[in-house]
Amino acid sequence: MVRVYNTLSKKVEELRPQEGRGLKVYVCGLTTYDYAHMGHARTYVAFDIIRRHLMRAGFEIKFVQNVTDIDDKILKRALERKEEPLALSARFDALAREDLKALNVLPADVCPKVSETLRQIVAMVQILVQRRFAYETEDGFYFEVAKFAGYGKLSGQKLGEIKSGARVAVDEKKKAPEDFAIWKFAAGDECGFEDAWSVGEGKKPLRRGRPGWHIECSAMAKEHLGETVDVHGGARDLIFPHHENEIAQSEAANGKQFVKCWMHTGFLTVNGEKMAKSLGNFVTIRDALKKFDANSIRMFFAAVHYRSPVDYSEKSIVAAKNTLEKIFAVIGKAKGAMAASSGSGAEKNTLSNAHGMGNVEPGEGASGIALGARKALAEFEAAMDNDFDTPNACAAMVALSKEMGEAIANGKTAGMKNALNAMLGMLDVFGIDYSNVKEQHQIGAGVGGFVLPAVADVEKMLAKIKGGAKDEDINWLLRVRNAARGEKDYALSDRIRRELVDAGIEVEDAKGAAGWKRK
Repeated sequence: MVRVYNTLSKKVEELRPQEGRGLKVYVCGLTTYDYAHMGHARTYVAFDIIRRHLMRAGFEIKFVQNVTDIDDKILKRALERKEEPLALSARFDALAREDLKALNVLPADVCPKVSETLRQIVAMVQILVQRRFAYETEDGFYFEVAKFAGYGKLSGQKLGEIKSGARVAVDEKKKAPEDFAIWKFAAGDECGFEDAWSVGEGKKPLRRGRPGWHIECSAMAKEHLGETVDVHGGARDLIFPHHENEIAQSEAANGKQFVKCWMHTGFLTVNGEKMAKSLGNFVTIRDALKKFDANSIRMFFAAVHYRSPVDYSEKSIVAAKNTLEKIFAVIGKAKGAMAASSGSGAEKNTLSNAHGMGNVEPGEGASGIALGARKALAEFEAAMDNDFDTPNACAAMVALSKEMGEAIANGKTAGMKNALNAMLGMLDVFGIDYSNVKEQHQIGAGVGGFVLPAVADVEKMLAKIKGGAKDEDINWLLRVRNAARGEKDYALSDRIRRELVDAGIEVEDAKGAAGWKRK
């Protein structure tokens, strides 16, 4: 059972899809007028981890994330750069997708754009006018907040407070300051869109214009997920007014509950202040990736609960990187130890629609490290099932890596495949990609009663690695070296080490074993 904090109910609730295990998810996307920054990454990495865990828990997810390519910010930037607005937006959209891919964020199943959803947006405007939830002024159509009885149920805002608040612009053309635009008429040379669409009971032609910010998400969610969405997410600054307004216009138009569960991520801050383009305190994703690898950035985010604020700190990202390097070193040593004992490594455990990870191998279920893997997995899954508690999930993963390292150092590798699969499965949930990591392998001393081979065989292998060292050749030579050290033949032991170093292999000695990795 996966439990989630619902911003609407202010409670942690069981996640219950409307239909079986199918889950309809909508996450607010970018307004593409500039490079995506690390504040955006905070939200999208968080929802990527959430999505990956839900996939593993057996949910069949349809994940929709919109692209706002028509917006006043885009028009302003395009005017400044003397560029066509949709062309500017398309360029920054492509760059943002590259950045998120570089962060190993899974692409959405559907990425609708405002410019491609105008007919659906106008249709919703028409319904709202017909049902008298919206009215026309000389500069556009506005949603009349006072007519929607449930306004404020997500944010806790009250109309009296909203009227005196600083977040709602006062416009003399509106009936009330809290009313918001659902269609803005284009004046003069302003960017606008025309068609034969009409609104209102009398089918009055719609004047050239563009949609208001909030109406786009309501129309896109309805088009791709239906009138009721299981999960709707975004950063917490969207709770009011954006998500509050989405609820009002969607439920007024459709007559049904818009969203079952609302989820919001905490801010990424800089010195305690929200990272934002408007404040000029942002770091772009691509600039961050010039300093740090994607795995380290994702680990940095995973160390903090998705609903909590996190301060951007290069020191903290370095700490996350150091933690991962220790885990990666243990994985490499575990694979090497398994190769030494059985002649084959463990296969990578990939994402699947099965909640369990690291299935117990026959005959290994009672061994220490297999039991340790089971315990770590239980703790990891319990943490993730409890409102995606990544800090405690991280703790379970780190604890398992330490236990694996101790088992390898002591030559107790029975059941190691279970632990390795468990570890790789947990990294998969965090979206941490081990495939490009330089592996560090561990070869146990005297594994399987290994004895020194003939001198000619050793010489043949030493000559072979000069043309390119394969994993199995390195593993064999290190087993020879371990056996040589056991026989106190230090001359042979030292020579093998030198030849491996010359072949680009770093050898690290540890208690009862030798680790290696490629330079």
